[in-house]
Amino acid sequence: MLIGTGWSALGYALWGWPVADALPWFAGVGALPVLLLARLRGRPWGSWGVWLRSAGASFVLFVMCGVSAASLASHYNPPQLSEGQLVGNWRGADGSVLQLAPDSQAELTRVPAHNDVDEDGDFSLCDGTGTWTREEGNDFQNTDRDGVLVRLDGECGQETYWTIGSTELKPELFVLFGDPDAGELRILTQR
Repeated sequence: MLIGTGWSALGYALWGWPVADALPWFAGVGALPVLLLARLRGRPWGSWGVWLRSAGASFVLFVMCGVSAASLASHYNPPQLSEGQLVGNWRGADGSVLQLAPDSQAELTRVPAHNDVDEDGDFSLCDGTGTWTREEGNDFQNTDRDGVLVRLDGECGQETYWTIGSTELKPELFVLFGDPDAGELRILTQR
């Protein structure tokens, strides 16, 4: 368990994991090999040999899990959705509905939109109509990922770039309003 505690401190220092969340998991991962080796070897709990062997096994297990997680994270490719796949209703957790029609028309109900490009990420919840286009990357949001650019009719808000994310089976549209480190993330899912 001491090794698990050390790993959680390392996770906090390197990756910013909250210690209160990581500590129980890593302590448990450190204790499991000890219990398994003690059971297999039939030795009493006080044997330092079992603890030392389990420390090595725990370290190897931790490294393998870390390498696997890093490998999975680096291989993520966002879904490549066509205009036809984007057509339909996209809903948010707060009652937002963005309806994208095949004729590039959009209908919005409580959908967040940028107030003004010069303001620091302020947004309004808009109802109304507009147009949409599928975009490949966008300079406005400083992203190279594909998305949907929604332009509103009327005075409610400015154009908003919704980035395509998640997976092919459960795609999402998302936009971050405000500071990239502490902004407000809004997500729409297709239903």
